[in-house]
Amino acid sequence: DYFTAYGSPEMVVSIAGSPEYDRDETSNLLVQVMNQGKITGFESEDKPVGSNEIALSKIEQQLEYGITTSVGVVASISAKDAPVDIKTPPQSAGTLVSGQVSQPLPFEIKIWDSAPAGKYTLEVNLTYQFQKDVQVDGNASNNQIDYNLLYQHVNETHEIFIIVKEQADFEATEITSDLLPGNPGILSITFHNTGEETASRASARLRLSDPLSSTDYTAFLGDMEPGDESRAMFNIDVDPEAIPKAYSVKTEIEYEDAEGQMRISDIIYVPAQVRDQEEGKDIFGNPLLLGAGLIVIAALIFIYMKRREGGGGSEH
Repeated sequence: DYFTAYGSPEMVVSIAGSPEYDRDETSNLLVQVMNQGKITGFESEDKPVGSNEIALSKIEQQLEYGITTSVGVVASISAKDAPVDIKTPPQSAGTLVSGQVSQPLPFEIKIWDSAPAGKYTLEVNLTYQFQKDVQVDGNASNNQIDYNLLYQHVNETHEIFIIVKEQADFEATEITSDLLPGNPGILSITFHNTGEETASRASARLRLSDPLSSTDYTAFLGDMEPGDESRAMFNIDVDPEAIPKAYSVKTEIEYEDAEGQMRISDIIYVPAQVRDQEEGKDIFGNPLLLGAGLIVIAALIFIYMKRREGGGGSEH
């Protein structure tokens, strides 16, 4: 053991490409690992004696520079408290000599659909080994040399940052419908911008299927700032054979974002209730039932009065 080198790999982790993502987006996060290892010192231990030891010491000296190489680099990502799902298992970056950058390592991530806009920290865990010491022995003249390489295992954590962009987001807060089989009716939907960005020139669109149809698929909502609500009303035609029940209707919002790009929201499902033709009708809404009811009431009153008259005559 003729020399001792001081130093180690120094790993730097970064994101390749844009760190910005939309809410509810599934995409590949590209991670790169760079080794910036340095030798900080070199110390002579045993002084070589004779030509063989001098030759062995030169071989060892060259090998000692490998102290900055990271061997078997494996990277994994943890979301910690970030609203992100990590779908890719640990990835291998291989062996990185000092100054070398790995190929981008793709990690599939899913941003939660409820993620608030903001900056989030992800943890990147690296495991690898590096050469801690070198010892050589043998006969250098005939190339019969024994190498003893001692490695140290490293487990370290790095931080990277992603950004969930501000954007408009929508939910349906109030739905009313006046729909009967075979009749046109109104479907009213109130939309609420629950996001962080203004939706300019927003319009609501319907996607209908049997037994509901319409020639009125779009309703203009206007500019909707965060927190704003706007009501859309649609004329709906109902097939005469429609079964009275709640039908699921797909709606979506088309709008212009802060950068002037047209965007379409996620699909929002709303219930459209088709009522029975007889629903809501009672005795006062049916002339026949109303007339029959009045006759029965009149007959009961007549019988009651007659009985009172008969009872009064028996007392005299």
